[in-house]
Amino acid sequence: MKIFKIALFAVLAIAFTVPASGQTFRSLLRKANTQYDLHAYNLAIGSYQEALEKKPDNIEAKAKMADCYRRLNQMEQASTIFAEVCRSKEVDKIYILMYGHVLKALGKYDVAKQWYLLYARDEDAVIGNHFAQSCDFAKTQLGVTSSYTVTNEFINTSASDFGATFYGQQQVIYSSSRTDIYRSSAGWTGKANNQLFIAGIGANGYLESPIFLKSNETNAYNEGPLSFSPDGKRVAYTKNNFVDGTRQIPIAGLELSIYTADIASNGEWTNIASFPYNGSGYSTGYPAFSPDGNAMYFASDRPDGFGGFDIYVSYKSGNSWSAPQNLGPVVNSPGDEISPYFDGSMLYFSSDWHHGIGGMDVFRAEETSGRWTKIFHLGNAINSSYDDYGFIYDTFRNVGYLTSNRLNGRGSEDIYRVNRSADYVVIRITNAVDGSPVPNALVDFSNCGEKAYRADERGIYSFQAVQGLTCNLIIKKEGYQTATVQISTLGTNTSRTYDVAMSRVGEAYAGRVVDYSTNQPVSNVVVTATNQATGSSAQVQSDGTGTYYLSLSPYSTYVLRFSKQGYQDLNVNIRTEDGFDRSILGVISFLPTSAATGVGEDPYVDAPDGPVQPEETIESGFAVQIAAIKTPEIELYQGLSDLGTVYAKEIDGLYKIRVGTFETRAEADRAKNAIKKRGYKGPFVVTEDGVTGIKGGADTTPTPGTPDYGDALGRYKVQLAAYTNTKWFDDSEIKDLGVIEERQKGKYTVKYLAGFDSLSEANSALRKAKAAGFNSAFVVEDINGELKKVK
Repeated sequence: MKIFKIALFAVLAIAFTVPASGQTFRSLLRKANTQYDLHAYNLAIGSYQEALEKKPDNIEAKAKMADCYRRLNQMEQASTIFAEVCRSKEVDKIYILMYGHVLKALGKYDVAKQWYLLYARDEDAVIGNHFAQSCDFAKTQLGVTSSYTVTNEFINTSASDFGATFYGQQQVIYSSSRTDIYRSSAGWTGKANNQLFIAGIGANGYLESPIFLKSNETNAYNEGPLSFSPDGKRVAYTKNNFVDGTRQIPIAGLELSIYTADIASNGEWTNIASFPYNGSGYSTGYPAFSPDGNAMYFASDRPDGFGGFDIYVSYKSGNSWSAPQNLGPVVNSPGDEISPYFDGSMLYFSSDWHHGIGGMDVFRAEETSGRWTKIFHLGNAINSSYDDYGFIYDTFRNVGYLTSNRLNGRGSEDIYRVNRSADYVVIRITNAVDGSPVPNALVDFSNCGEKAYRADERGIYSFQAVQGLTCNLIIKKEGYQTATVQISTLGTNTSRTYDVAMSRVGEAYAGRVVDYSTNQPVSNVVVTATNQATGSSAQVQSDGTGTYYLSLSPYSTYVLRFSKQGYQDLNVNIRTEDGFDRSILGVISFLPTSAATGVGEDPYVDAPDGPVQPEETIESGFAVQIAAIKTPEIELYQGLSDLGTVYAKEIDGLYKIRVGTFETRAEADRAKNAIKKRGYKGPFVVTEDGVTGIKGGADTTPTPGTPDYGDALGRYKVQLAAYTNTKWFDDSEIKDLGVIEERQKGKYTVKYLAGFDSLSEANSALRKAKAAGFNSAFVVEDINGELKKVK
């Protein structure tokens, strides 16, 4: 035994030899690259202790013993020893860097930063300063609220449990070194080599009832992490040399290879083959299939990388795989990047170089035009000051998993469940005619990258959705018109209900879209119907005859939006009343973009104009003026008729819309204040001299206020829309942005937001107007009374 200890000590001494000055961080990471089992580490520590008994001031022995503790994740012990040896002038500078890493793992960022700066001064400025800056970053993350929560799983043991991967909807496969579950085969020794287990996701969300994945006859040890193809017919897995009780990261010395296999109908793995880009002298592991199964992401420390382990991708090519492509320097670094996971849009991975909290941290990368351009740290819930890796996450189900050796775990490495703040979404499907539930309808999430699911007998389907989920769900039921509903989520832990009204075949509302210029049908127009009371939306498309069908609820008001490239977006308001008249959608004339010259760049509806009212005598007194417009459309202002008579008085070619008359100025002032409270901007009191004007009919039912259409104000305006009938103009989301004007151009009434003296003010209003749905709005400048578009 003594001979073995001396030999091991010698090997470790060789492995820990300090590299020549000027070597890269990658060469530092390759130092001491031999993996020992836990027993060997304990023997090594014992050997160092014996050496120290003979020579208490043996700095090298102390430093090597401290590094053994670091590899065993015993940071307090490592810190105590490093604190002593790193104050010696004789200590190799690599141990100063290691001491900084240990202090960072303990969350002692200010102290760690000082040792990193010392390493920068005495050995390598690039590496030392980089990690010093990472300490500053780590401090900024302390106390920051995270949208993620992590929960230690009950299946964890005192051994290493790691590498969770999804297997279907309700199961997870992972690796574990646990020995409390025994195999019945005679060859099972109970030694803590890791092997694969499968566990179910219980009703409470926790993993439960783990069992061996493989039979006694087919079992193999030291397999994982792994990944399954989307169809479940293929598996890619890592053959590892992980040792229970030691850190499963590159500094511990990894020897990894990827293998692939087909999965037979009985679950057995067949046609096992080595990944063609495994190699001698370097490791290849952590495979992860893309959602379509045609790409495999993995980590390797092959010699053509940027640092230690880098992330690569290989594409399916027939029965083989293409040559690996490095993901580039935004993702990869002079350090180690491992455990990739690609969800179809975002790449998640772990790194010990990019600025983080400590050890391996989890990051998210974004791709633009085929290149990885940005990375983001996942924050202080996913990440700890220890090692965090093996992150996977299903956005749709709002569940993921993570491997971590952080403090207060159950064992060496533990599996943590990951959730995000999410909205609780309820899809409620009813018959459009009578509101009765439509049971067992198919809710198709294919547009969201997911599968289809069934609503229950009550017509209800519910799920959790994190922030940023925006897509169209397709609702299908035999005998009913297919419905589409657009959902969007904020991830604020709120409940959101989307009501979907479905019409039986033959009972839907039919409408038609034709080209305004040619009167020919327009196909593939996207028609979005939004219920003003519930906020729920449905979406359909016009067919080859320009016809579209909508399922609408009775006694409801909807805003219909018509959209197609090459045409101006169009908004139309309709009300279904009792639902018996299925022809209310009528024929919509759709304005091509090319036809909008001189009229503005937004839609209009070709609808009949209202009758011209006769002039009547207006009594003398005081009145409140609320608008000045080109045409006397006083029906737009009848919501104010409870305050007085609404009438129009023509002055200098404009119709002044007024409410009155009042015998005293005080009465007029009270009316003016009431009008302001209803959302009208800038009403003012005038003296009425008893001339003729156009009166509106009585309407004692108050309606939402309509903003001021006053005279031209300000140098800049935002042109919103052009209409033949302004009753289709919806100002509900823009009435507080400025003064609303209108001007007549031929048969079109053009709506403007006015009152902006600077271009910056107008551009700010433009952005808000577009967000409110006026997608083609633009800024114009009033030059000597003529409006010119601002380029």
